[in-house]
Amino acid sequence: MSGFCSGERILFLAQTLPMPSPDGGGVISRGTGEYMAFQNILYDKQGAIAYLTLNRPERLNALNAALLAEFREALDVVEADPDIRAVILTGAGRAFSAGFDINREPGDSDPQEMQPDVWRGHLKSHIDTFMQVWNLSKPVIAAVNGYALAGACELVQVCDIKIASERAIMGEPEIRAGVGPPLLITPFSVNLATAKELLLTGDTIDAHEAARVGLVSRVVPHDDLLPECERIARKITLISAVGVKMTKIAVNRALEGMGFLSAIQHNLELMTHFDTSVTPEQEEFNAIRQERGLRAALDWRDARFRELG
Repeated sequence: MSGFCSGERILFLAQTLPMPSPDGGGVISRGTGEYMAFQNILYDKQGAIAYLTLNRPERLNALNAALLAEFREALDVVEADPDIRAVILTGAGRAFSAGFDINREPGDSDPQEMQPDVWRGHLKSHIDTFMQVWNLSKPVIAAVNGYALAGACELVQVCDIKIASERAIMGEPEIRAGVGPPLLITPFSVNLATAKELLLTGDTIDAHEAARVGLVSRVVPHDDLLPECERIARKITLISAVGVKMTKIAVNRALEGMGFLSAIQHNLELMTHFDTSVTPEQEEFNAIRQERGLRAALDWRDARFRELG
């Protein structure tokens, strides 16, 4: 399967993923691979490598509750399978993920309408999901095939190895929509000056700039993205599993010793306050979304910054 480019593998998975089994899920074997019956995630196990594909391409793989629940379940399957030695995480279509889904379903409330304790629990669930990647005993390789924005930019950063397609766009523009990053990992990925500029302006950057500042390891041609990630994964599968596990823990603990975990906790409290605050910008954004739809609200938001680059 290593000859598939990212688009071909996604098409292959979409064509071969079975319908959910009558009991509602489970691992289904077919040929040499195993497939999980999910709606928002594609799971493909080939030998010692598990492939997880965020699969809401019509929404640029925006992270909603259903997708995140399936993602956690898939990570549980990976953790429990001793045959899996590495994971490749990517997105279907032209995005890795546009971040947390800000499209409101009927009955959903905006953060500003929630009690802080309720919203804190909501943010905590996102943090716990991302930390499941951080604490997974197997290395996770992010294949950044397109947009990786806001929460998805943090999801990439929490992965162990990050390779970007030349088409990748990264950044944390959520501050422009009146919410903050739930997992404050960017200051630990890039230098302080760059972290503050990205987080305070909401700017996005292309793949080459992302590699230069340290959000990803390197950039490869788009059609080479999955083969390059597979090459790295195959290297890992040839190394002692206990050695890989202990080394990942050691590196993680080095960052945790620098204050990563305490920064997450402080950030949770600060972003709960920020997200639930009512600001003129957020009120205008919400009013436009209610009257004319989310696309019009996003256009209004982006137009305010267009002349500034």
